[in-house]
Amino acid sequence: MSQAALIVASSEQSVNAGAEIIRAGGNVIDAAIAAAFATAAGEPSITSLAGGGVMIHRDAERGSVEVYDLFSNAPGLGEAPRAVDFTGIDIYFPEGDATQTFHIGRGAAAVPGTLGGLCSVLRARGRLELGDVLAPAIRCLEEGIEVRDYQVVCFRYLEGILRLSRLGREKFFDEHGNLLKVGGTFSNPVLAETLRALGARGSEEIDAWLAEKIDRPVLDEFGPAAGGRITARDIESWKPEFRAPLEFGFSQAKLFTNPVPSFGGPSIRHTLDLLEEAGAAETAASSPARYEKLAAVFRSVSELRAEDPRIFDRGDARALFSARLRRNLDSAGAGEKGPPEPQAPGSTAHISVIDGAGNAAGITLSHGEGNGSEIPGTGILMNNFLGEEDLFPAGLGNFVPGERLSTMMAPTIIEHPCGAVSVLGSGGANRIRTAISQVVCGLVLDGLQPPEAVAQGRIHVENGVLSSESFAIDDCPAKLSGALRHARELEEFNEPGLFFGGVHVAHRKADGTLAGGGDFRRNGIVAEVG
Repeated sequence: MSQAALIVASSEQSVNAGAEIIRAGGNVIDAAIAAAFATAAGEPSITSLAGGGVMIHRDAERGSVEVYDLFSNAPGLGEAPRAVDFTGIDIYFPEGDATQTFHIGRGAAAVPGTLGGLCSVLRARGRLELGDVLAPAIRCLEEGIEVRDYQVVCFRYLEGILRLSRLGREKFFDEHGNLLKVGGTFSNPVLAETLRALGARGSEEIDAWLAEKIDRPVLDEFGPAAGGRITARDIESWKPEFRAPLEFGFSQAKLFTNPVPSFGGPSIRHTLDLLEEAGAAETAASSPARYEKLAAVFRSVSELRAEDPRIFDRGDARALFSARLRRNLDSAGAGEKGPPEPQAPGSTAHISVIDGAGNAAGITLSHGEGNGSEIPGTGILMNNFLGEEDLFPAGLGNFVPGERLSTMMAPTIIEHPCGAVSVLGSGGANRIRTAISQVVCGLVLDGLQPPEAVAQGRIHVENGVLSSESFAIDDCPAKLSGALRHARELEEFNEPGLFFGGVHVAHRKADGTLAGGGDFRRNGIVAEVG
């Protein structure tokens, strides 16, 4: 008999895949990986199997937490291309009424980690066979899904990039060249066949199959001869990293999240440390005083990260953040204005799974915005991580070949003092750190249930701009008058959108019952099994 479990994600395809696998006797790892593969149908423009990801896993019986780093490596080991295919494309984002330049082309691709990484984690920590875990995604990709509002919103953001590849034109547009609309059908039978062939391999055959059917086409299409940077040495040197999590306390809870080389987990850790120092626990949820504390802390973390992109590697980081917070609490104004904040919503998917025993898994996935090309013959769009400004605060091109790229992805587990357990994570580019921190405050400081913690109006402070969900904050902007001491201008969002992340929470209460919070900003869906 399967263990009662709960799955939270942004599409019916992912939550249904996870639920199906739990019913089949799979564990939370099996369910999370099945849901991750199903994003290829439910969130096909937000992520792809040629991107990267991070998974966190809590084993309740062992009382342990692990992080599985499936993110990309920077390429460039060995042969260099004569000319790099790397170009900018302007994308308009109506949420911020802004145009942002993304960098795409074959030279924007980093070494992909999602597909091989998911297979490795399943082999090491899963219970079911790969073919069984892939079955729900294969069925959705082959039969097609009915396009809903959320998919259309995501398609529209990236329309300019989706048009560049043959795969994109065939799958995201109708026969007249118009972007798919609500009620249309999205399918990808080529990818379904790729996954079916993969799932038919025995565990000892998977690596050889990936080398022949995935790695070889990647080298042909994104190697130096084609204007890309990925070499055979790059692919050979990539592997999933099984890491000890970044562990720290907040109030009376214990948190586990993505460690270095991530800057997402450390950002959240320092944010929560500073919120304790600032006395956030003494303020009420969604109060003017709480928003003022949040703004001061967000400003402090943003400023120091902009001034020193390697701040999280420093042994004195805690003291530096504390000193900056004290300075900011004592002074008005927002300091020197930095470069414009990226307005992109963050092309990232997150899935949270928990069972009645407190086993939990959270996985965050991305391929950037895609680089305008596909891996030939596979049905898989390629990442553009080297063109993502969010990943390179010191400037594009500032990477070391062979090193793991840093990321803001930060799937997180909370062990509450009462015995409850939460797993959560978010998309949202630079807003990941502030979105997760605000939901953690709701869960830990305020004792809110997951839906209430997720629904609170959020703010974000960066480069002198206080962005606010005015639609969800009563008496705005008056309620933010104190918070505005830490910004030069207020940017109000008057309706929900992807900008402020999408924090999906799966929660096991102390009595073993389950509760979920699916973020309405990213079509959050909660499914309970058993």
